[in-house]
Amino acid sequence: MIEKLKSIKTSDVMIRPVVCANPDSSAHDVLEKLNGTHFSGLPVVEDNIVVGIVSESDLLQLYMQKKNLKTTLVSEIMVRDTITADQNSSILPIIKAFIDNQILRLPITHEGKLVGIISRHDLLKIISDSAPEFPIIS
Repeated sequence: MIEKLKSIKTSDVMIRPVVCANPDSSAHDVLEKLNGTHFSGLPVVEDNIVVGIVSESDLLQLYMQKKNLKTTLVSEIMVRDTITADQNSSILPIIKAFIDNQILRLPITHEGKLVGIISRHDLLKIISDSAPEFPIIS
C-alpha cells in the first residue's frame, strides 16, 4: 500500500476549484459560505496567494466571545501560519503533515498560487482506494 501511495501526487487528490475567503470579508460572509457547503474551513487568499485559514472553530470562538460576526473581519480571526504543499508533492508527506500538525485541510499551491485543497476526508478516500483489501469501515 505504501508503494502505491508513493506514486500519488497531491494534484491527483486535490479538489478544485477552491472555495475561498478574502481577508477583508466579514466573519458572517464566511459563515454563509460554510453553511452553503460541506466544508468546515476555507483558505484565505489575496491575489490567489494563501494568507491564512478560517474555520468553523474560529467562528465559534468569535460567537462565544460575543463579537459581532458582521463587523469582524476574516483577517482578525484567521490562522496566519498556514501550511501549504506544492501540487507536485507526493501524498505521503502530506499525510504526515496532517498527522504532525493536527490539521483538517491543506491548501495546495503551484508557484506560490492556490490551485487546490486537500482535506482529511480526501486522504482517507485515497487510502481506501489504494488498499481495498483493508477497508476503513467493515
